[in-house]
Amino acid sequence: MRKKTSFLISCLLMMGLILTISSGCQTQSQTAAVPTKIIVDCLDREVVIPADPQRVACLYASTAHIMAMLGQEDKIIGIPNGIKRDVLMSYKRPDIASVSVPFNDGAINIEELLATNTDLVLLRQSTADNTGEIEKLDKAGIPWVVIDYASLAGLQKAITVTGQVFNQEQRAADYNAAAEQTLALISQRVTSLPDSARPRVYHAVNEAARTDLAGDLCSQITDAAGIINVSTQGGSLITDSEKTMTTLEQIYSWNPDAIIANDINASKYMLTDPKWSGLKAVTEQQVITLPVGVTRWGHPGSMESHMAALFIATTFYPELFADVDLTQTVKDYYQQWFNLTLSDADVAAILSGEGMRLAK
Repeated sequence: MRKKTSFLISCLLMMGLILTISSGCQTQSQTAAVPTKIIVDCLDREVVIPADPQRVACLYASTAHIMAMLGQEDKIIGIPNGIKRDVLMSYKRPDIASVSVPFNDGAINIEELLATNTDLVLLRQSTADNTGEIEKLDKAGIPWVVIDYASLAGLQKAITVTGQVFNQEQRAADYNAAAEQTLALISQRVTSLPDSARPRVYHAVNEAARTDLAGDLCSQITDAAGIINVSTQGGSLITDSEKTMTTLEQIYSWNPDAIIANDINASKYMLTDPKWSGLKAVTEQQVITLPVGVTRWGHPGSMESHMAALFIATTFYPELFADVDLTQTVKDYYQQWFNLTLSDADVAAILSGEGMRLAK
């Protein structure tokens, strides 16, 4: 009897071992069966990712905007909280308010991310440079791709790489070509202008005293538009990896002809605060808020940089662009690239820079 019992136990243990091995082999087989591909990201890293990613966490706002342009917005399962403030993104994803937020204040919430069952993460370079944050993804076995840019050329590369991630290479190439065409049109009309005919403009990036650094994306936008960006002409600037700041005293020293601002609140502040009232641009009410569409057009993270350049050029050189119907151009742009049919009221709000990004 004891021999039979011992034999039965041995058989059961052997069966359990076989099942465990079989299960392990099945898991490996299933993992191996998931098609993959290799892409080169914006840091020139070769990355193995799903061949057709379906559940993507965007840990950098611009990646969600680019995905929307590529028609991939339904695959977004994680976003930074700021995306929920973008009105046109809510047009693309009516459920945007309920999408998971696995990234906040520069930190990845790995538990939240794992709960979304994501198969790919898109992030910016500053996150990739943070060893502690990347370890979270690597330990969880989640592939990640860097999509980031700090120049017009870098933006084109970022769109190209994102197109490769989602097998939308042709659409990405077409968007880049359209942007180049817009920039070429502007260049043809403003290049021959003498400096004496170009306004001296200060660009306030989100905050009144935050501005541009020569060579960055925003300064390239203003250069493309044909204006003189006073922040790139020398002066007191304090810069780090994220921001370039100046002082009110320095802005008074520049005393620009006009001010352009990314944020309507910054515009209102400069127009109403007595400390700014002595500036020529304020006195003459030449404080202009840049449009806000899917992105804030003149923002360092905007994928709509060519649209910002077009707006600035048509604003300061209306006689050179008399044939450009900006309202219709904006309608056509969002119809073609975001499949959004906008009303005149929508376009007016976009061009005013007010009401298209919700308050915090």
